[in-house]
Amino acid sequence: MKEGDFLLIEFTGRVKLTGEIFDLSSEEEAKKQGIYNEKQKYGPGLVVIGAKMAMPGVEEQLKEMKPGEEREFDVPSGKAFGPRNPKMIKIVSIANFYRQDMNPVPGAMVNIDGRDCRIKTVSGGRVMVDFNHPLAGKDLLYRAKIIKKITDLKEKTDRLLDYYGLKCESLDQEKGILSVKTDKPIPPSFQKLFEQNIKKWIPEIKKISFSAKGKPKPEKKKP
Repeated sequence: MKEGDFLLIEFTGRVKLTGEIFDLSSEEEAKKQGIYNEKQKYGPGLVVIGAKMAMPGVEEQLKEMKPGEEREFDVPSGKAFGPRNPKMIKIVSIANFYRQDMNPVPGAMVNIDGRDCRIKTVSGGRVMVDFNHPLAGKDLLYRAKIIKKITDLKEKTDRLLDYYGLKCESLDQEKGILSVKTDKPIPPSFQKLFEQNIKKWIPEIKKISFSAKGKPKPEKKKP
């Protein structure tokens, strides 16, 4: 496989030391293992080689595989979620949580200033939070199977848009014109980002237009 190839893969990711499954594509297996989450979307996932949709250690293996091939392999922490960084462990005043109507509990995942973190300890009005990824510093074990290599332009487009949470309204393959419709308006900065990525990985698309079904709700004026 080479950069730019669109692959549809099935996968299961485990923590090597404990065997704990942290991610998988099979709904049936999730139910069997007792880790089914009704809010999670199951099914084969899209990986575009070179687009950083998979961690480096997984992408390296996919490059060596062929459609239909299944492989189990180790992914060292350095090629997964990276090493743990002590500087990413911070002390935050408990008042910050109370202002957001949050009760800090050790082990809980929370969002602070737009960043996810895990609460480590709560003591004396001080909360220790860890901004490291929960799997940082851990070696992983992966099983991956390439279901197929996607070559059809329409399927490439649909799969990539779905990855970004978008839907194709129409695609003129001859002229390379794509129309995307969303439920709510997308900020211009995100439209530009989506457009750059879509054109980069699907060069047949030359022009993209965005439209929204509804209008954003007007902000309520504070008294």
